[in-house]
Amino acid sequence: MAAEELGRISRPQAGDVATRRKLYIVPLVYPIPGAPDGYASRLEKYWKAVDEQVSRLEGRAGVVSHVFHEGIGHSGQTALDELKQVNMPAFPFVNSRVQAGATMDALEDEDLLAEAVDWGRCLQIGLQSESVFNLVNEKYTKVTEARFEHISKRLNDGLSKGEAAVLIVADTRGIKTPDKAEVFNIVPPELDQLSRWLQEQFQREAAAAQGADVQPGAQQQDQTPQEPAGGTTRESGLWTPGR
Repeated sequence: MAAEELGRISRPQAGDVATRRKLYIVPLVYPIPGAPDGYASRLEKYWKAVDEQVSRLEGRAGVVSHVFHEGIGHSGQTALDELKQVNMPAFPFVNSRVQAGATMDALEDEDLLAEAVDWGRCLQIGLQSESVFNLVNEKYTKVTEARFEHISKRLNDGLSKGEAAVLIVADTRGIKTPDKAEVFNIVPPELDQLSRWLQEQFQREAAAAQGADVQPGAQQQDQTPQEPAGGTTRESGLWTPGR
């Protein structure tokens, strides 16, 4: 099967998946400093729902052997310690797989990640010179493509025949699925519930700041969660810590 973008993979065809490589894709939802009251509890519910859905999938498709988390370029205990710092709500889900025998593996090349973060920061400061903007954008695009290639290679090289891996990532655009792998998207209802709630909270805050009233239940059409400290780049969709 030719490599495809992960976000475009359809549901696996019926058949014996036990001997195939499996990739369980989990949307990266993260703590937001200064988030409205109630966000943390809803985030915890989301990760518990992810845990339950992956557990059911493990029962019929394969137990997780590897965990990859966007933004983390270390393996083993160092990776788990880093996960506690950048995404503590996801730690119980990941750690339970590690305790059951899975390994947490490096996904990122730290140099490429750092360069992508720095060029992304440059783009965000509001450059006035078109020539400087074009230069920075070219550098950012180039390093982002290299980062995609590295991530895709890590997934392909790190997943053996018959194994299953969890990929926790904010956006799959540009990432290629491992050769001959079945891809399962983990999207519990709690993800949509959290997105809707967030949009409503920020809409209420914006309306209050303008001195206007917001009708209960009002929502914006775009129901994507707000970006945290870090966030995703508009160009790549990949989350980068501390931007």
